[in-house]
Amino acid sequence: MLRATDLNIAIAQLVIFTPDVSAFSTPKALALILGKYSHRYDGSVQALPLPEEIPQEVPRVILQSKDGTHRLDVSPLRVTSYWIRSGEMQAEPEDILSTSIEVLEHYVQGMEFQVGRLALVLTRVCKAENPAKLIVEKFCQPELQTTIFNDSENFEIHNHKHLELKGFSVNSWIRCKTGVLIINNVEFKGVILEQDLNTLAEELEQRRFQPEEIKSYFQVAAAEAEANLKAYFSKEV
Repeated sequence: MLRATDLNIAIAQLVIFTPDVSAFSTPKALALILGKYSHRYDGSVQALPLPEEIPQEVPRVILQSKDGTHRLDVSPLRVTSYWIRSGEMQAEPEDILSTSIEVLEHYVQGMEFQVGRLALVLTRVCKAENPAKLIVEKFCQPELQTTIFNDSENFEIHNHKHLELKGFSVNSWIRCKTGVLIINNVEFKGVILEQDLNTLAEELEQRRFQPEEIKSYFQVAAAEAEANLKAYFSKEV
C-alpha cells in the first residue's frame, strides 16, 4: 500500500514571476546573487548574452552548487530556486523553503522588482518495481484492479482545483504517475507525485506581491501540499 511517508521530496521549485522585464540586467542579477550567496552557488556559472528575440522566460543566468543540491535559474520574466535531493539525503520541508525564500527575497529587493505571480512545485518520489500496480491499488475499485487495469505498465491520475488559500487565489494541480526519475545521474522506476500550487496567470499584470506576502504564500502553499499528501495517501483512502 502506497503511503504518504513513502513519498519523499526529490525536487522543490519556488518560482516568482517578474512582469517588468525592462528592469532586468544580467550583470546586476549575477553580482547581486553571488555577492551574498557565492558560498551556496559554488558550482559552474552560466551567464548567457541572449538576443532580445529569445523568449523572456529563458534563463539568462544559471547558478548551482557543486553538489547539485541548489540551483537558481534567472530570466527577465521569472526566477526559479531549486532544491534537488542528492542521493539518499533528506531534508525537512521547512528548511528547503527557508533557504529558497531567503534568496528570492534578496533578489527581489536588490533588483527592485515587482512580483506578479508565485508558484510552488514539489516532486515527490517512491521507488517501486511495479509503480503502476501501486497507483491502481490506491485509487481504483477492486473490480477494476483485476480487470481493465490489471498488469498496467504505466498509470496516471490528474486532479486540478481552484482554491482560495488565506487570501491567495490558487490553482492546485496534483499528478500521480509512474515514471523514471534521474537524480544525480541515478535512474530508477517509481511513483512520481507532482504538486503544483500557483497563483493565477491572469493576475500577473495586476497583482503585486509584497515581500511579506511572498514568504507567506510559500508557507501557505507548502502547508496545503502537505495536507493534500496526507489526504490522498492516508491509510483510509
